[in-house]
Amino acid sequence: MRRLSMIAALLAFAAPALAQSLPDKIIFDDVIDFAFQSNLRTELDWQDVAVARADRTTAGAWPNPTVTYGGAYQPGPLTNFDGHKAHEVGVEFPLLIGGQRRARIEAAEQGLRATEARVKAAATERAVEAGAAYIELLVAQEKLRLLEERQKEIARLRKLVEGRRSSGMASDYDLERIEVEGAIWLSEVGEAKADLAGKRAQLAAIFGVENWRPRGAGKLRPWRLSALNGYDDYSVEHPTISAARGDVSHAQASLETARRERFPEVSVSTGRFWTESPYGATTNIGVSLEIPIFDRREGAVEKAEAEVRTAYLKLRVANAQVHADLVKYASQVRERTAAFENFRSNVNPRLAKLKRMSEDAYKLSGGTIADLLDATRTRVESTVNGVELTGSLMDAQLRFQAARGDIAALLTER
Repeated sequence: MRRLSMIAALLAFAAPALAQSLPDKIIFDDVIDFAFQSNLRTELDWQDVAVARADRTTAGAWPNPTVTYGGAYQPGPLTNFDGHKAHEVGVEFPLLIGGQRRARIEAAEQGLRATEARVKAAATERAVEAGAAYIELLVAQEKLRLLEERQKEIARLRKLVEGRRSSGMASDYDLERIEVEGAIWLSEVGEAKADLAGKRAQLAAIFGVENWRPRGAGKLRPWRLSALNGYDDYSVEHPTISAARGDVSHAQASLETARRERFPEVSVSTGRFWTESPYGATTNIGVSLEIPIFDRREGAVEKAEAEVRTAYLKLRVANAQVHADLVKYASQVRERTAAFENFRSNVNPRLAKLKRMSEDAYKLSGGTIADLLDATRTRVESTVNGVELTGSLMDAQLRFQAARGDIAALLTER
């Protein structure tokens, strides 16, 4: 308990120190790099590797010999020996036969490789999770910026309404309507700030870092990825598949170990027996052999065989899941790219024109305050929708590249 308390205290000191060393503003490359480098969750995963290395050390160790000593005392000359005291010392050496030690070493090495593959797979999943959270952070930042700009827009429109009211071309209703709209938009700004705070905390939580609230310094812009055609033929070296293959190799090696462990336990021993007054000594050599009558260790073999079957099934599931993700996210990239291009070609260029036309109509008494505010809200909401479309496309691109096992390509495809 005391040691656990010390570890908890060290982690309590380490977390603030780690937060202080992290930058306040980060880009996508920083997020991906941090997912694979030193962070509390990665350090936690690597403790499994340390355990696997310890198992490898244990597997390679030879069994220890056993030393025994016995003494005897009799009050007078009896049939055992003439003197009063006798001593016996013995040494027993367990033997590993049938390749047991070699099988244990192989199983431990395969276990170490499998554990390292699982750690890499976990880091990749964390990188995808962190990358998606970073994209959400950029989207939240951009939405807040647009809504704050809309507050400036409502202030400008208020001056326009006040000017028309003072000249008798607008009513008190127009002024009240613009005040209500400004109050509504102000509450939306507050909601956007709360959402942004949550996204910043979410990214920090993925890495297990306290008191770190990062800001995204990158641009919200889709990646220029290569064509998606032929992705089915892509040679996938997905970390999840590699980890599943490692588990299969480890299970097979463990099965071989279980079979080797069925050999009876054998040990050789030697010892020396001597008496005092008069002195006499004898040396003995012996062999002990386990007789597998009751326990033939068949249960361990059956368990290992079941684990091999389980590992193969998990490998098939992993392959199916990766292929399904490839199809799923490739489709999402295509559809979201089409939606993004449609917005950029047919919506975005018309927003400035919509703004100008709505204000001109209001100034020339051809439109009402409701028409003006409706056009303004449509323009802002369309811009926010464009931001969300961009974020959705980037998220699909990220997950597609992760399914291809090539997330690092995003670091050079900007």
